Formats: sequence, structure tokens, C-alpha cells
Amino acid sequence: MNEFIEKNRRLFVFYCVAARIIGWLFLIVPPMMVGVKFLSGTLTDSRHPSYSLFIHIQATLNIMLLGLVALGIAQFIRYLCERQYQPAWILRNADKILYIYAVVLVVGAVLFFFFRRHMTWSWLFWELLCSLLPATAKALILVGLSKILRRIMPVIEESKTLV
Repeated sequence: MNEFIEKNRRLFVFYCVAARIIGWLFLIVPPMMVGVKFLSGTLTDSRHPSYSLFIHIQATLNIMLLGLVALGIAQFIRYLCERQYQPAWILRNADKILYIYAVVLVVGAVLFFFFRRHMTWSWLFWELLCSLLPATAKALILVGLSKILRRIMPVIEESKTLV
């Protein structure tokens, strides 16, 4: 593993910098966009204000949590590449962040499903298939990643102490 990391160090540094930039943009830009929409008065739709507000909040939370995941990936890459680097807060709590992200995805999809006003019984199956199934699949992937990360971090730490 160390030979592979040394051979591809420049690529890992590029990935780390790119993940940091993307992560910080995803953390900063969505709240700013919501603030601009709020100040301009276009945050809510006049016909369905609660639905429109919910969509903006859900999208903002999803993008911000994705930004935390990107920052966690950057910290993980740095943790792999540098021997002296200790895991920072995001990497130490990455499994919890991934669990929260999974819950936000599923709750958002369920609420989106129930906010639909013009749902008929004939479209119920298609609504479930198009909104809840992808969110559940993403949530299961995130939970699996969190379990993998929780188990692999001690192994990486031990391999660093052996070298």
C-alpha cells in the first residue's frame, strides 16, 4: 500500500485539494443562495409556500452534507498520504456524518412523497419507485460506507505504527 501511495502521491495531492475546494464550496454556497432568495423574496412559491420552502431546505441540507463528505474524503486522503497526520474532526466522526446524511435523504424523500398534492392511487407505485427507492438505496450505500470506514480506520492506524 505504501508503494502505491508513494507512486501516486501527486495524484492524491490533487484529489485532496480538489475535494477540499468542492467541500468548502458545498458548505458555503447553498446557505448563501438561500439567503439571497430569502432577501429577494423568491424563497417560497405563492401557490405552495410550505412545499417550496421544504424543497429549498432539503436541497440545502443535502448539498451541505455532501460538502462534509467531500471534506472527509480530503482528510482521509491526507491521512493515508502523510505519516504524521492525525485524523481531524470530520474524519473521526465520518461514520456519524454518513448516518445523518442517510437519515436526511430518507426523511426528505418521505416528506417529499407526502407533500405531493396531486397524487392519485394509479401513480402511487410510480411515486414510490421514483422518490423513495433511490433515496433508500443511497441511504443504504451511505450506511455501508460508514460501517466500512469505522472498521478500516483502526487497521490503517495500526499499519502506520508498524512501518
